[in-house]
Amino acid sequence: MSSRERMLAALASEPVDRPPVWIMRQAGRHLPEYRKLRAEHAFMDVVRTPTLAAEVTLQPVRRYGMDAAILFSDILTIPEALGIDVWFPKGVGPQLKPTIRSAEEFAALPAGNVRESLDYVAGAIRETRRQLGYDKALLGFSGAPWTLACYMVEGGGSKSFATIRSMVYRDPETLNALLEKLADLVIDYLRMQVEAGVDAVQLFDTWAGDFRRQDYERVAAPSARRIVQTLRAEGVPVVMFAKNPGHLLNTAIDMGPSVVAVDWRVDLAEATTQAAAAGIGVQGNLDPAELFADPSWIQRRVRQLHEAVGGRTGHIFNLGHGIWPSAPISGVHAFVKAIEELAQP
Repeated sequence: MSSRERMLAALASEPVDRPPVWIMRQAGRHLPEYRKLRAEHAFMDVVRTPTLAAEVTLQPVRRYGMDAAILFSDILTIPEALGIDVWFPKGVGPQLKPTIRSAEEFAALPAGNVRESLDYVAGAIRETRRQLGYDKALLGFSGAPWTLACYMVEGGGSKSFATIRSMVYRDPETLNALLEKLADLVIDYLRMQVEAGVDAVQLFDTWAGDFRRQDYERVAAPSARRIVQTLRAEGVPVVMFAKNPGHLLNTAIDMGPSVVAVDWRVDLAEATTQAAAAGIGVQGNLDPAELFADPSWIQRRVRQLHEAVGGRTGHIFNLGHGIWPSAPISGVHAFVKAIEELAQP
């Protein structure tokens, strides 16, 4: 079967000749061809230029031959659609202005039209699909409302996200209104991506793991669940991702995605058993650090993970989080090759 057929089958928990593989952040700083391109173009210029975004999206597929490409973009495109300035100072991480910390600041936000403001994303998808063809799968993505709100309230990244976490208690009405507004925008944004040519989408709720489970279910899960269930009802395959998600696994499964992503701290056999009972697949979960091991170690770990799945359908190989910029090319080659060797004759 082709890579695209394999990926779509796994997303539907149908039988495959071997599990498909792709890697979070596969298009990016660990690749010398990406670093060469970035030496000539600013990050957001690459994101906003369809030909450049398509080129970066395709680079890892050309080099490694994994089953899916994932669009090169950034989760902070959504705040830009709301008139918020987003910039990336070197060595600092994303910065956003103005911040949204009060009812008055929320009320000042425009309605937001992702199809107009982010049409370059659709353009990048169309250009990528034109070059990629239909042998490989193409994935789109968005940040989930809670994770987007973290950046919009804090004005950037944070170790504690103290401002938004305190907002949960000091102004829950404004925070909930922001999350629901973001959910509306994300739904339309992901619909636009599907219409432009992606086969499936991943919803990144990166900072969800900072919650205890009960608080996540009360505060952040409702808006994410609405996105997942709306898109699934429209036939769109959805992968649900959170960083450090072990204690939130049941909540993620209950949202009803096609696949739930787990990191290396989660026992893959247990996660697969839980997800399979709900008819849901699992994505993961090699530790990114293991790409630095010798090829025999990586091959052994791939086989261990494959055995942990126990022959259940719906497994997609990936790392438990994004690949590190310092990851060796040889480690990625070994990872992909070991998965390819799982193919049934």
